[in-house]
Amino acid sequence: MEKQNRIRPQPVNSDTGETQFVQSTRSCVCIRTIIAIPTAIILTKKGNVVETNLTTTMMTTGEGSTTLMLATTKSSTTTPVSGSTTTKNPSTTTITTTKEAVLQTFQRTNETVYAIWNTTAGNDSSPSSPGQKPGTYYPGEPPEAALDGNLSSEYTNHGICSASDPLKNECGIQTGFYVTFNSTPFILVKFRIATNKHSPERDPNTTTIEGSNNNESDLVFGNSWTLIYNGAAGLAKDPGRRAYGNEQTILTDPSPFASYRIITTLKKGKQNCVSYSEFEMMGRFPD
Repeated sequence: MEKQNRIRPQPVNSDTGETQFVQSTRSCVCIRTIIAIPTAIILTKKGNVVETNLTTTMMTTGEGSTTLMLATTKSSTTTPVSGSTTTKNPSTTTITTTKEAVLQTFQRTNETVYAIWNTTAGNDSSPSSPGQKPGTYYPGEPPEAALDGNLSSEYTNHGICSASDPLKNECGIQTGFYVTFNSTPFILVKFRIATNKHSPERDPNTTTIEGSNNNESDLVFGNSWTLIYNGAAGLAKDPGRRAYGNEQTILTDPSPFASYRIITTLKKGKQNCVSYSEFEMMGRFPD
């Protein structure tokens, strides 16, 4: 007679809540079957909360055991209701809109531009005069030319050298100018420098910019100035002769100043001077 295999249920496991099935005979034919029974998605709306419950039941039948696995996924969405003061899982999104200010280019009218040499940021200014000796600027290329908007003119300063000295890296550095605006204080945001007509070696490589609100008579003193920029002149890549380099941005907090001092701290190569066609200042007036 063919033996019959019987499966009898065992008591519920008090720890897991699962019902275990055990074979009552020594031999059996083991059949393992995976049955996936997806249940329906149930949507319930409670007040202003929508809940989604997804239940998946998997039953595995095999030798000696049957396992019941239950997985539940729940998510909730909160819908605002007029007059409600309770929010579940609140989420706040902040949108910041920044309106970019329109920049103006400083146009010199009759402002006096003071040529300087042997000067560094934070220290007193040494006035420079026309000539071809050390401490002079070329007579036909004064500092006003750097602010006239004309690429055909230029400002040339010899610094510690003379016009007849051998070509050196040091010639023309620590030179520049300062100017006081006739208008209200100006917030400098960007600048760019235009090259000279002769050679790239005369072009500024690095520069400092300082601002001041002191009286014009006090601007010769270094403690009158606040450093706002110390970096590249925007001419690392040669744009050609009498051409503008890259715009440079003032990264410090913008403040309005009535006067600005510009100093070339390095130039591009060996020459007997520093020379540039324009120092264009872009910014805005305070609101």
